[in-house]
Amino acid sequence: MRRILAGLNVAMAAGSAVAAVIAVARPTLLLPAGSEPTAGLQVYAEAYAVRAVPLAAALVYALKGERRALVPVLAVAGAAQLGDAYIGVSQGVTGMTVGGTLAAATHLGTAWWLIRHSGAPALGNAA
Repeated sequence: MRRILAGLNVAMAAGSAVAAVIAVARPTLLLPAGSEPTAGLQVYAEAYAVRAVPLAAALVYALKGERRALVPVLAVAGAAQLGDAYIGVSQGVTGMTVGGTLAAATHLGTAWWLIRHSGAPALGNAA
């Protein structure tokens, strides 16, 4: 179970980071269908990437055994993904809605699971 949760969290974090890098290269992917890009779109894409990439890296590092940091990093990553999901819903961006919701559920669900099983070893160190 621990390895499955670790793998899911790595996949969600990596997916967010990859999506952010792709958005820097093609920021119009962040827009709802039929929307016209504005001058601020590139700035938004870059701001999204400078949050998503380091957060994904911190989460992967914490999953590899930084036990004390894992629950707080999962909570922050989950909160960020909830924000992404909300933006996706409010702007009509299906990929952001679905991806943010799945990632938030994964990160926050894992944090909850770890709190409930506080005696368990870090996910990345599971036997």
